[in-house]
Amino acid sequence: MLVTDVVLREITRCDDAQKKAVRDVRNQPNIRKSMYTEHKITLKEHLAWVDRLSNDKKQIVFIVLVDDVVGGIVSINLLDRLHLKSDWAFYLDKNIPGGLGPALEYELINFVFNELGLEKLNCEVIETNGAVVKLHKKFGFMEEGFRRENIIKDLQRIGVFFLGLTKSDWINCEGEVLAKYKRVIEKFDVQIEY
Repeated sequence: MLVTDVVLREITRCDDAQKKAVRDVRNQPNIRKSMYTEHKITLKEHLAWVDRLSNDKKQIVFIVLVDDVVGGIVSINLLDRLHLKSDWAFYLDKNIPGGLGPALEYELINFVFNELGLEKLNCEVIETNGAVVKLHKKFGFMEEGFRRENIIKDLQRIGVFFLGLTKSDWINCEGEVLAKYKRVIEKFDVQIEY
């Protein structure tokens, strides 16, 4: 079986070309439609965001490198060391090989609970992105709420799903998740550089 090398490299450790390439992924229409804001991100705006990350202790952003090519972002947001919780999100270039999403989800969950020592992982997903809601639920996330008409997209108000996963729930379901997704997860050698 051919294994694809994937590195999650903390964005401030990436070179300037990689940092800039992330903007191209962020500006893809399929990515923008799933984000809270969907305007085209200017280079100036993007570089300012990257610069802010170097001093932000509540956020860890990884560039996804697939065979050394920028393929997306995985972010840990609202990192709360007092209450041992955070939010997270990811997005991938439309040309990324199938199956990487579940492999990243598996690795990120283990990183958050085992390396960062957190006890709760949360995420928000806009209601038009039902596939991601289903994916998170397959990894043990539970729907914890739904905010109706919470954001404006395309001049319409749409809702947002709130999902959460506790460390104890992950301990109970990790084996089942790994058994179900083992063939997919093993297609990728994911390394996290933090």
